Order: sequence, then structure tokens, then C-alpha cells
Amino acid sequence: MSDINEITPLSKDEEKTLNMLKEKGMTFKGSSRAFSTFLILWLLSKNDMHGYKIIKKIDEIFKPQIEHELMKPTKPSIIYPLLKTMEKNTLIDSYEGLNSLKKVRIYRLTPEGKQILSIIKKDFKDNIKRSIWRELISDLGFQTIE
Repeated sequence: MSDINEITPLSKDEEKTLNMLKEKGMTFKGSSRAFSTFLILWLLSKNDMHGYKIIKKIDEIFKPQIEHELMKPTKPSIIYPLLKTMEKNTLIDSYEGLNSLKKVRIYRLTPEGKQILSIIKKDFKDNIKRSIWRELISDLGFQTIE
């Protein structure tokens, strides 16, 4: 089976959501920004969080790579502008909260953000069915999914 035939078509609602984002100018200028957006959406699907906690959670995900100096810790100068863009594009919103008696902005997913996260998860599921991804997963020592 060719890779292109393994991809599940988007529903009309998913297409509508993606077109809405494109119309708003929410396009990614690189895979790292797209992946960071996915991580933020995923983290906020678990709990509302302030920016510093989001940064710490991302660093927790990549702790071994950071400790072995294969990656640098997440920079606030990357995450806060991304949060602002995501909020402007209605993927997330924020409210004022307290952390250790200090005022902070707490971020949470919007319905649009939940829908985009759902589409991204579906895309990941489709991607791991493609031969190039199966090869990558196998080479990393993980069991491939048939």
C-alpha cells in the first residue's frame, strides 16, 4: 500500500477548522514551532497552566536530552510569543491567577484549541501508519504498529 492511500481523509468539520486557521494567518514556519504548538495544546488539555509551568513541563519531557546537552532548555523568549499568537488565534485563552502569591496569566484550551489538538492527534495516528514513520519507529527500537 502506498503512503498516500494510508492517510484518513479529513472530515468537513476538520477541513473547516483548518481553513479558519489558515485565514487567520495561523501557519507554521517550521516543524519546531508546529511541534511546540502541539506540546502546548497537549499540556493544556491536561490542566490549565501559567507560562513558566508550561516551559518547565516541556523541559521535563526532554529532560534526558537537556541533561546530556543534546538540547537546550526551553527559552521563555520562544514560548511567550507563541502563547500570545495562540491566544490571538483563539486556540487558547487566559485569565489572571496566583502562583505562590504572585499574579500570573493562566492559559487554557478553547473549543477551537481542543478541535485542533484532535486533528493533530489524528494526523499523528495517520503518520505512524506511513512506511517512513514505521521505519523511523523501528530504527528507534520501538515496536511498529501495523
